[in-house]
Amino acid sequence: MVRFRMADDSLAIIEELCQRKSVLERLDVGKSKERQILAANIDLVFICLSMNKDFNLTKLQNFLAITTKQNYETIVLLTKSDLCDNKEEFVNQAKEITDSLIIPVSIYNNEEIMKLKDVMKNKISVFLGSSGVGKSSLINQILEKDYLKTEDIRVSDAQGRHTTVNRELIRIDDSTAVIDTPGIRVISAASVSEEAFEDVLNLADGCRFKDCSHRFEIGCMVKKAINEGLLSQDRLNLYLKAMKVNAFIEKREATRKQLFEKRFKRK
Repeated sequence: MVRFRMADDSLAIIEELCQRKSVLERLDVGKSKERQILAANIDLVFICLSMNKDFNLTKLQNFLAITTKQNYETIVLLTKSDLCDNKEEFVNQAKEITDSLIIPVSIYNNEEIMKLKDVMKNKISVFLGSSGVGKSSLINQILEKDYLKTEDIRVSDAQGRHTTVNRELIRIDDSTAVIDTPGIRVISAASVSEEAFEDVLNLADGCRFKDCSHRFEIGCMVKKAINEGLLSQDRLNLYLKAMKVNAFIEKREATRKQLFEKRFKRK
């Protein structure tokens, strides 16, 4: 974000580069594994899952991993409620893995749209989710016009096409704005706070060895919880992957810092 002044009708002069108050980012899916910024200076993130074949708790956990303990609020938005006869079942499943607010919504339900607009009031929001979950359609309803292009999903697998190809800040009123994002199928956190895995950490406190890897050690309370059905193997795998990514990023950043300091000393 920058502060600028208009020199004339067509020329703006940047006067200050401001610190970001918040960042939504993920690990790039390419070989470089660099941080990819999805949005910045936001107040609210909507994780969008549709109540059809797109609904997947592992996917929700992956999205939550990049938003937990950040400087913005996270809300789970369960879309296409008009196509679902058992909304409470989807809501209850989501509640099992997050304390975030969960809102079912349909573009055809004006009451639900008005509730969503109230939540977004006076904030900068971003819609995050796979293609076909209805992000662009919801934003069109909020704007009360067909501003964003939309397409039907495939009936065979309920997946959508990448209709949105870029990110755009869209003004709803003077104090409210929203960002639509391209659909994301693969999501990996650029770095994850361990607090996002309090369930795993609480179990790990009881392990016999402090450096337990939770794979084969005797006295591992995490593996015991998995065997007793109190924790899923997928949840542990997600934790182990997140910690591996954190270690990789920390090592890379430390190497870059050393190289920068060496170059600076030479000058």
